[in-house]
Amino acid sequence: MATTAEARLGSEALTACLQARLFAYELLRKAFRQEPERGFALSLAHGGHIESFPYREESAEIEQGAVLVTGYLADSRNTSDAAYDELHWDYTRMFVGPYKLPAPPWESAYRTKERLLFQAETLAVRQAYLKYGLQAPGYPAEPDDHIGLELDFMHQTTRMALRHAECGEGEALVALLGDQLAFLEEHMLAWVPQFAADVVRSARTDFYRGMAQILNGFLAIDCALLQELLREPAAEA
Repeated sequence: MATTAEARLGSEALTACLQARLFAYELLRKAFRQEPERGFALSLAHGGHIESFPYREESAEIEQGAVLVTGYLADSRNTSDAAYDELHWDYTRMFVGPYKLPAPPWESAYRTKERLLFQAETLAVRQAYLKYGLQAPGYPAEPDDHIGLELDFMHQTTRMALRHAECGEGEALVALLGDQLAFLEEHMLAWVPQFAADVVRSARTDFYRGMAQILNGFLAIDCALLQELLREPAAEA
């Protein structure tokens, strides 16, 4: 029996769903992959990207995060050089160092008692990337399970899913969405909720407090979306 995704193949609804997921992962990977660039913050402030973030109305957590981020970006005091330096330092102190990180951005740091990097989780993530011909830019020196890289994996595979949908490749689409769901359930949802909570608790700017809430809320929504797309419609009586 065909899945929901196959049944909707070629429909505007399926295309819109995949495009919304692509947009969300694009924004989130930019927010967490590297230290913030002034141009990125300005584009968010003037482009309406947070206001139109997907599934905002369906998730109280996304809504709360969006309110914090838009409030931060709308405040003229946060456009100064000093405010940008503060935002840059907020990212650095939480995710880079040089001091003890309050929110280490690696999966293995959350899934081992010793918070060690390059553990079994790192290797499992690496294999998930390789299945789709993807590799961490800093391989093999950089841990593959950085939050920005995991978000980039979801972004790039969503782009592949959109191509499958546009080409009518139902079986390939279902297989890829299944791998995405497994990646969310086995990796991202096993550590990102705690990571997001640590960011909310330790961030000094509403920008990162809000982005952490948007991140956590969207991953939960996306998991439910994938489950729905992979569901086999109930047979009619």
